Amino acid sequence: MKRRLLAVWLAGVALPAQATTLEQAIDAAVAHAPELAASQAEADAADARVAIARGSGLPTASISATIGIGRLDPGGFFGLGAANVTPRAVQVGIEQPLYAGGRVKAAIAQARAGQAAARAAEGMTRGQIVASVAQAYGDVLAAHQMRALYAQLQDQMSEVLRQANLRYKAGESPSTDVAQAKARLAEAQAAGARADGMLVAAQAHFTNLTGLAASDLQPLPQSPALPASLDEAMDLAMHHNPALAQAEATRRAAQAGARGAKGAVLPSVGAFAEGAVVRDQFFPDYRADSATFGVRARWQFIDPAGWAKIRESSSMAKAAEARATAARQQIEELVIAAFQGLRTAALVEEAATQQAQSAALARESIAHEVRVGMKPQLDLLDAQREATGAAAALARASTDRIVAAYQLLALLGQ
Repeated sequence: MKRRLLAVWLAGVALPAQATTLEQAIDAAVAHAPELAASQAEADAADARVAIARGSGLPTASISATIGIGRLDPGGFFGLGAANVTPRAVQVGIEQPLYAGGRVKAAIAQARAGQAAARAAEGMTRGQIVASVAQAYGDVLAAHQMRALYAQLQDQMSEVLRQANLRYKAGESPSTDVAQAKARLAEAQAAGARADGMLVAAQAHFTNLTGLAASDLQPLPQSPALPASLDEAMDLAMHHNPALAQAEATRRAAQAGARGAKGAVLPSVGAFAEGAVVRDQFFPDYRADSATFGVRARWQFIDPAGWAKIRESSSMAKAAEARATAARQQIEELVIAAFQGLRTAALVEEAATQQAQSAALARESIAHEVRVGMKPQLDLLDAQREATGAAAALARASTDRIVAAYQLLALLGQ
């Protein structure tokens, strides 16, 4: 992994450069993420636990066999003398649980709830990965744009500084203009260095998430299909949010555990059938065959640990119920915040677009006015910095808008 990251964001030769869309990056991350692979494996384990729970109510069969070599000497008892023997025995048994105090049904219900919780956790992990990829994708694009903007600003500041030096030498402007131009050039260089660092970090994070080269990324798309109203979003979240589904499944598992604990102190009854074949066990040529059918019951009617387990599991069920209620309240709050955050991000992007366009027009106008001597050099420096800052803010706002959309989708379980 470390070698691949180094190859991608330092050399750029280990992975082929190709145009990548956000959806392609998300698909690659879902296929690539070890966190999702771990969640899927845990869900598979939960599936197996359901089979284990079901198995406790199914028939069981066993067979045991022994064979040995020895010598028996009955000492003349029954007129038998010493002889070499091969004692052997085979026993086969089948048992079917008939009644277990509800333990089997409770165990199956608990395992199924655990299965649902594991699947919900898998969905939650996937939603988090999708939102993270959207963030990383937007960060790479924003860093690219900011690096280009600050490189352009450095070129502009260099030209301003060159002209200021010429005018100063010709006696047409004070040394203050030169100093101000130098200060703004240094500021642009520092901002460019920060943008370079942001780009390297964003590319490394993107590659770590997706396994793809962070090059030639397509522009951010429009927001995916989203609920038209907060009520619609809330309804979707209450039915499909994976964190809420996980909390509800955990509550059901705890309740089933409590039922199983109560059943553990009740009697258990099972039907059985056993057969055995025995040879040479007690005296030479001994033979015994048997077959038994019946019902076997067991009840441990004094079980202090079992009653304590009932109290424990009942308390755990109450705690799970409280956590499920808290999860529902938290999801409601998060959906409201995410829905409003999405609207805010869209409005900010719209305002940032207008600001960037206006700042660019103002920069061009002020540049012309400075050339004809209508405004001082400092006004042009300020206008160039403002236009660059507005363009950088627009790049950030576009990323915030797409990230807000995918964060809301993650809360809706989509």
